[in-house]
Amino acid sequence: MDTIVLQEKIDNLLSSVHKLLPDGSNLRDIYVDDLSFLNKSIHDRINELYSQHGRTPEEEATLCLALLMGYSVSQYANPEDESKKNTILLRTRNILPVLPPSPLKEDLLFTYNELQHSFSINRSLFA
Repeated sequence: MDTIVLQEKIDNLLSSVHKLLPDGSNLRDIYVDDLSFLNKSIHDRINELYSQHGRTPEEEATLCLALLMGYSVSQYANPEDESKKNTILLRTRNILPVLPPSPLKEDLLFTYNELQHSFSINRSLFA
């Protein structure tokens, strides 16, 4: 996938994710039907980007961050999505050591730690 097209798809996913972030200000004008559509849209965008890889460490980190943020707000929960989320967590763990210090690395590390923690809790609940 072309770098520009990939970045546009990442930006679209992040734009949708930011509408559902729990700061409260984004949800005030979203109706139930809109919320359902937005969740499906996020889920579809995650699935579209899941098999993609960045051409540079920074692009891969941006992609992983967008996917992890998508999983963090997605209301879809099934074994396939949990497996995909775990794969993205592994990709993130592999890319973090090669990234130079940056706001992107900080955001990715924070999101990784949050989802890694919730993933381990979910695994222990269903083990």
